[in-house]
Amino acid sequence: MMRRWIAAAAALWVMATVAGAQQVRRQQFGGYRPPDRQRTVPLSIEEQRKLGLSDAQIQKIAEARSGLERERTKLEEQLEGAYEAVATANAAAAKLRSQIRDITSVRIRKVYESVMTPEQLAAWKKQGYLARARAYLRQYSRWLNLKDEQVEDIALLLVPVYEKYDKLDEDERAAREALAELRRAEKVDVAAIEAAEKKVAELDELNSYTGRARELRDAMRAGLMPDQLERFERAGRRRG
Repeated sequence: MMRRWIAAAAALWVMATVAGAQQVRRQQFGGYRPPDRQRTVPLSIEEQRKLGLSDAQIQKIAEARSGLERERTKLEEQLEGAYEAVATANAAAAKLRSQIRDITSVRIRKVYESVMTPEQLAAWKKQGYLARARAYLRQYSRWLNLKDEQVEDIALLLVPVYEKYDKLDEDERAAREALAELRRAEKVDVAAIEAAEKKVAELDELNSYTGRARELRDAMRAGLMPDQLERFERAGRRRG
């Protein structure tokens, strides 16, 4: 039963494909199902007797219902198989998406890194940091009335912040991988694991979202004109 529910959750998109048809039915019947599509509650033998059905009628209904139950069981098995097929297809699609992301991000970056000189690589990374800084400043440019030249100047001030936190990202990722290796080792070294855990905790504290945001704002202040800085600080006080 649990497997059926898990597979059913993965197959929600199948249900969505019939939404249009269901909407048409709701429109045609004023939001109600037509009587012939409403779920019929089976009658117990006792209820059938109270309605005056004869033994022959009850027998006939029981035999017909037995056939319907067998048919329903087969259909439920087919439905479960369809759900599982969808879950398998979704898992395969997710794996392919991950491989595509790997090609378009990690692997292509490694190609550039293997070919470029250190100077070229540094210039390329700086371009990326500047692009991120310009995107960050876009949220402020209108209400602070930042000119294009000023955006470029402030973007240069933000680059060291992005460099710092990208390095922290790399260090934290490496520390977590090292900790995972220690935990997987056949020979457990408790002292090494404890030291690695402390290192991860320290890097996690340094690599905080709030710290990153604060340093970006601090760097940005240095490039603002007095009236712009006043507006910027006023907005910060309202948020605080």
